[in-house]
Amino acid sequence: MRIARKSARRERGFTMVELLITMLLLSIAMTGLAALQIHTIRQTSGARRAGEATRLAQYALERHLAGPIPAPLGTPDWELEINKSGQMMSGVAADGTLGGPYTVHRLVEALGTGVDQRTLITIRVQYRDVDGKGAATPRSVYLTTMRTP
Repeated sequence: MRIARKSARRERGFTMVELLITMLLLSIAMTGLAALQIHTIRQTSGARRAGEATRLAQYALERHLAGPIPAPLGTPDWELEINKSGQMMSGVAADGTLGGPYTVHRLVEALGTGVDQRTLITIRVQYRDVDGKGAATPRSVYLTTMRTP
Protein backbone atom coordinates (compact mmCIF):
# COMPACT_ATOMS: atom_id res chain seq x y z
CA MET A 1 0.00 0.00 0.00
CA ARG A 2 1.27 3.33 -0.98
CA ILE A 3 0.78 6.45 1.14
CA ALA A 4 0.52 9.78 -0.63
CA ARG A 5 2.93 12.28 0.76
CA LYS A 6 2.30 15.99 0.75
CA SER A 7 4.74 17.72 -1.43
CA ALA A 8 6.80 20.46 0.15
CA ARG A 9 6.63 22.57 -2.94
CA ARG A 10 3.64 24.80 -3.45
CA GLU A 11 1.24 24.03 -6.24
CA ARG A 12 1.11 26.49 -9.09
CA GLY A 13 -1.92 28.81 -9.68
CA PHE A 14 -3.87 31.52 -7.94
CA THR A 15 -5.79 31.28 -4.73
CA MET A 16 -9.43 32.29 -4.48
CA VAL A 17 -8.51 35.32 -2.33
CA GLU A 18 -6.08 36.56 -4.98
CA LEU A 19 -8.72 36.25 -7.66
CA LEU A 20 -11.32 38.10 -5.57
CA ILE A 21 -8.92 40.97 -4.85
CA THR A 22 -8.05 41.21 -8.55
CA MET A 23 -11.72 41.29 -9.50
CA LEU A 24 -12.40 43.98 -6.89
CA LEU A 25 -9.59 46.18 -8.20
CA LEU A 26 -10.72 45.72 -11.80
CA SER A 27 -14.33 46.59 -10.95
CA ILE A 28 -13.22 49.79 -9.16
CA ALA A 29 -11.11 50.77 -12.18
CA MET A 30 -13.96 50.03 -14.63
CA THR A 31 -16.40 52.11 -12.56
CA GLY A 32 -14.01 55.05 -12.68
CA LEU A 33 -13.58 54.69 -16.44
CA ALA A 34 -17.36 54.55 -16.94
CA ALA A 35 -17.83 57.76 -14.93
CA LEU A 36 -15.10 59.43 -16.96
CA GLN A 37 -16.80 58.35 -20.20
CA ILE A 38 -20.16 59.81 -19.08
CA HIS A 39 -18.49 63.10 -18.13
CA THR A 40 -16.71 63.24 -21.50
CA ILE A 41 -19.95 62.65 -23.42
CA ARG A 42 -21.71 65.46 -21.51
CA GLN A 43 -18.85 67.88 -22.10
CA THR A 44 -18.73 67.03 -25.79
CA SER A 45 -22.48 67.57 -26.10
CA GLY A 46 -22.23 70.96 -24.37
CA ALA A 47 -19.38 72.05 -26.62
CA ARG A 48 -21.31 70.93 -29.71
CA ARG A 49 -24.35 72.99 -28.69
CA ALA A 50 -22.20 76.05 -27.97
CA GLY A 51 -20.53 75.70 -31.37
CA GLU A 52 -23.88 75.35 -33.12
CA ALA A 53 -25.21 78.41 -31.28
CA THR A 54 -22.15 80.42 -32.32
CA ARG A 55 -22.56 79.38 -35.97
CA LEU A 56 -26.24 80.30 -35.83
CA ALA A 57 -25.37 83.74 -34.40
CA GLN A 58 -22.73 84.22 -37.13
CA TYR A 59 -25.30 83.31 -39.77
CA ALA A 60 -27.78 85.88 -38.43
CA LEU A 61 -25.10 88.56 -38.10
CA GLU A 62 -23.79 87.98 -41.63
CA ARG A 63 -27.32 88.42 -43.00
CA HIS A 64 -27.40 91.87 -41.37
CA LEU A 65 -23.97 92.76 -42.71
CA ALA A 66 -24.84 91.74 -46.26
CA GLY A 67 -28.28 93.36 -46.35
CA PRO A 68 -29.67 96.78 -45.53
CA ILE A 69 -29.03 98.19 -42.09
CA PRO A 70 -31.99 97.25 -39.88
CA ALA A 71 -33.91 100.17 -38.44
CA PRO A 72 -33.44 100.48 -34.69
CA LEU A 73 -36.49 100.44 -32.50
CA GLY A 74 -37.41 103.58 -30.59
CA THR A 75 -36.08 102.05 -27.39
CA PRO A 76 -33.40 99.36 -27.45
CA ASP A 77 -35.12 96.04 -26.91
CA TRP A 78 -34.51 92.44 -27.94
CA GLU A 79 -36.69 91.18 -30.79
CA LEU A 80 -36.93 87.78 -32.43
CA GLU A 81 -34.71 87.37 -35.46
CA ILE A 82 -36.31 86.35 -38.76
CA ASN A 83 -34.64 83.77 -41.02
CA LYS A 84 -34.31 83.99 -44.80
CA SER A 85 -37.68 82.23 -45.21
CA GLY A 86 -39.41 84.94 -43.20
CA GLN A 87 -40.02 82.73 -40.15
CA MET A 88 -39.26 83.83 -36.60
CA MET A 89 -36.21 82.03 -35.24
CA SER A 90 -37.70 80.53 -32.10
CA GLY A 91 -37.17 76.82 -31.61
CA VAL A 92 -34.80 76.50 -34.54
CA ALA A 93 -32.08 74.00 -35.38
CA ALA A 94 -28.43 74.84 -36.02
CA ASP A 95 -29.16 75.51 -39.70
CA GLY A 96 -31.94 78.02 -38.91
CA THR A 97 -34.83 75.73 -39.80
CA LEU A 98 -37.65 75.06 -37.36
CA GLY A 99 -37.46 72.16 -34.92
CA GLY A 100 -34.45 72.79 -32.69
CA PRO A 101 -33.44 74.05 -29.23
CA TYR A 102 -32.23 77.54 -30.19
CA THR A 103 -33.94 80.95 -30.03
CA VAL A 104 -32.32 83.87 -31.84
CA HIS A 105 -32.88 87.52 -30.88
CA ARG A 106 -31.41 90.75 -32.19
CA LEU A 107 -30.83 94.13 -30.62
CA VAL A 108 -30.34 97.11 -32.93
CA GLU A 109 -29.12 100.37 -31.42
CA ALA A 110 -28.41 103.71 -33.11
CA LEU A 111 -25.24 105.40 -31.90
CA GLY A 112 -24.25 108.98 -32.71
CA THR A 113 -25.93 111.39 -35.11
CA GLY A 114 -25.25 112.84 -38.54
CA VAL A 115 -21.96 111.77 -40.09
CA ASP A 116 -20.97 109.99 -36.87
CA GLN A 117 -24.06 107.78 -36.92
CA ARG A 118 -23.40 104.10 -36.41
CA THR A 119 -25.65 101.11 -35.86
CA LEU A 120 -24.76 98.51 -33.24
CA ILE A 121 -26.20 95.06 -33.98
CA THR A 122 -26.11 92.35 -31.32
CA ILE A 123 -27.30 88.79 -31.89
CA ARG A 124 -28.19 86.57 -28.92
CA VAL A 125 -28.75 82.84 -29.27
CA GLN A 126 -30.33 81.15 -26.26
CA TYR A 127 -30.53 77.42 -25.56
CA ARG A 128 -30.64 75.00 -22.63
CA ASP A 129 -27.75 72.73 -21.79
CA VAL A 130 -27.94 69.72 -19.47
CA ASP A 131 -25.45 69.87 -16.59
CA GLY A 132 -23.80 66.96 -14.79
CA LYS A 133 -26.84 66.41 -12.54
CA GLY A 134 -29.32 66.27 -15.43
CA ALA A 135 -30.74 69.76 -14.85
CA ALA A 136 -31.30 72.08 -17.81
CA THR A 137 -29.12 75.19 -17.54
CA PRO A 138 -29.91 78.24 -19.70
CA ARG A 139 -27.00 79.33 -21.89
CA SER A 140 -26.51 82.23 -24.31
CA VAL A 141 -24.09 83.22 -27.05
CA TYR A 142 -23.71 86.91 -28.00
CA LEU A 143 -22.15 88.38 -31.15
CA THR A 144 -21.97 92.13 -31.77
CA THR A 145 -20.90 94.24 -34.71
CA MET A 146 -21.07 97.91 -35.68
CA ARG A 147 -22.17 99.22 -39.07
CA THR A 148 -21.73 102.64 -40.55
CA PRO A 149 -23.88 103.92 -43.40
